[in-house]
Amino acid sequence: MELTLDKRPVKIYYYAFLVVLSTFLCSFFIFYFPESDGDGNSYRLIADNILRGCGVSMSPINSQVCVPHFGGNHGPGYPVFMALIWALSGHSDFAIRIFQALIYTASIIYLVENINRYTSSLKISVIVGFVLVISPLHIGWSRFILSEALAIAGTLWVFAEIIRSLHIQKLRTISLAFALIFTSFIRLDAILILIPIVITAFIIHTPREAFKKVIFGAIIFALPWTGWLTRNYIVGLENLFEPMAAELVNETPGVFDWTRSWSTHQYSTIAVHFPIYSYDYDEIVVDNEAYSSENEKKSVNILLDELVKYKSKPFPSHIDVQFAELAKQRKTSNPVRHYLILPIKRVINFWLNLNAGYGLPGFGENLSNKDRIELVNGDLKQKLFKITEYPFIIISRLFAQSWKLALYVGFIAACWISVRDKNFEYRNLVFIVMSFIVTRSIATGVLNLTEARFSVTQMPLLEVMIVLTFWGFLKNHNIEKNHWQQN
Repeated sequence: MELTLDKRPVKIYYYAFLVVLSTFLCSFFIFYFPESDGDGNSYRLIADNILRGCGVSMSPINSQVCVPHFGGNHGPGYPVFMALIWALSGHSDFAIRIFQALIYTASIIYLVENINRYTSSLKISVIVGFVLVISPLHIGWSRFILSEALAIAGTLWVFAEIIRSLHIQKLRTISLAFALIFTSFIRLDAILILIPIVITAFIIHTPREAFKKVIFGAIIFALPWTGWLTRNYIVGLENLFEPMAAELVNETPGVFDWTRSWSTHQYSTIAVHFPIYSYDYDEIVVDNEAYSSENEKKSVNILLDELVKYKSKPFPSHIDVQFAELAKQRKTSNPVRHYLILPIKRVINFWLNLNAGYGLPGFGENLSNKDRIELVNGDLKQKLFKITEYPFIIISRLFAQSWKLALYVGFIAACWISVRDKNFEYRNLVFIVMSFIVTRSIATGVLNLTEARFSVTQMPLLEVMIVLTFWGFLKNHNIEKNHWQQN
């Protein structure tokens, strides 16, 4: 007796295979390349404070005070997750990473199941799942004590609900609201997913019905955030909505305004911002793109020389004011460059960053900020030379970058297919994913959010969209071919 693909036992076997493969691959990186730094240290501090009864706070653990905080660099979701896993596992980082991998894997299976219903094809849904499981663009994030793995899982949950909504031709308002609540408490930039959700509502329903559902979903979504902002008001926070990054910007608005007036890629931004965060002003490296003239370069160098005298101390306000003046001069002298050319360059560098690791093992402390900028700006010979120094890192990144470039080609082709054929069955899904990509790009260009890890939630959606588009195209092509042969 031959088993068909639509039988439940066969589906379970395929899903079990995806679960085992995903868990194995994530565990490989967790066992051999665990990592925790940067934002991870902030998350640790807040999680420890939660466990000692201090609540969401960034007060030193050994201090006798508990100063309330918004939630670290994002919402309080990830530190709360860490605290819960630590409470259950005896403060085990390994348990956090494994739970991240399991939640990430579960989100893939949930998406695959909804694609199976949407396409009525177990075969193509399993192919989508396999692509997601082996993708080098997000397979390595579970090894970090960072929010990326859960942010990806939450985004896949949201889009699984969107696909289910398209299938039943009814917006799953409550499920979408809960998925967005989870994801936004993990990562604040998840709020950008509102755009695809709203577009989905208007694709499925009449404008009036869509508007009602969006408002209803927005009310559900707003309830926990209103509760959290109310908590911030009750505990006396000056600003009810102020993650750590915003606090740092508010402390030194001038220098951050200055970097926004010229920076076009993440490495030039990091090389200035990170030393400021740690008061290590002597480690600041300024990319040449910061200077429009020799006089400006001299002015900046004078300020930096003076700034070094304040090492290990808060950024002096009189220097910050002078950086603010430099930023103002750049904006007024060439507004077209500041408001149009710079954002476009940022978007291009964001999507075509060929040096990003996407969660794969990286250079760590082996490369300084200066080395990274030189690697970005260097010629092909300089880039190839790094292969001999770091073969595994470079080869894995070449694989990831090749995969990414293939996705971009596939994305362009998928958009072309959808625009060309108004009756294409996955046309709406292509436009929904496209809306998320465009929204992310606008935010990147305007707000200078150029770190490659801000793109991690879009990559799996590109993979899903491309596989479904080409499967649909080939299916339609075969139908047309068979029809032509019969006639």
